[in-house]
Amino acid sequence: MSEREQSQSARAGSSRRRGTVPTWSWARTPPARLVRSGIQYGALVPLLKFISPFTVIGKRNLAKLDGPAVFVANHQSHFDAPICLAALGGRVRRRLVVAAAADYFYSSAVKGAAASLALGTVPFVRSGGSSRDSLQFLKDLVGKGWSVLIFPSGTRGTGASGFKKGFAYLAIDAQVPVVPLYLHGLDQVMPKGSFIPLPGGVVVGIGPPIPPGDDYNALVGKAEAGVAEVRTVVKGWEGA
Repeated sequence: MSEREQSQSARAGSSRRRGTVPTWSWARTPPARLVRSGIQYGALVPLLKFISPFTVIGKRNLAKLDGPAVFVANHQSHFDAPICLAALGGRVRRRLVVAAAADYFYSSAVKGAAASLALGTVPFVRSGGSSRDSLQFLKDLVGKGWSVLIFPSGTRGTGASGFKKGFAYLAIDAQVPVVPLYLHGLDQVMPKGSFIPLPGGVVVGIGPPIPPGDDYNALVGKAEAGVAEVRTVVKGWEGA
């Protein structure tokens, strides 16, 4: 059995035991999406522009998308998701969910509800049997036309390598492109251990969409290379 067939078999088994991971589906209903749009346009984006003015490079690459995509980015801080949402713009944000660590963002019902409403996050279990359920849930959302933002390195850092394979299962099984993002400066705006953002500039680089293909390992390599290429562009822009 090929790796893709194994993934599809696991998908069927995961569907049968759905319900083990809360989906916070209310946060994707039209009323909640309307509230989220108001929060993001009226408060989140203006606040981010004030605290950490951000520059977006390569936004024209988003015009190449005509459906859902899997966005992958390096992970620098807990400020990453809000900055990505602001940088990607309203057209993408309207149908975008953020895969957020369940053990952190959903450690309490209040914290989870706030993240789901304001940022459109969904809980992602990073280890154990429930991680397959989380991955299957994201696949289902992609199949319904939702894009996914995910940080495949899992831990905070500045690198563009060592990606875990989950995002590749999403993209290949749903046959949607992967869009590489590179975040620069967020490790200074919100250093590890900090709970209050510091003033500072941020650059977000957006690379061209990568076709999914049918080889999970190959797609991981292409995504890592894509993020590294965007990193080079960002560094070149910064040094210009």
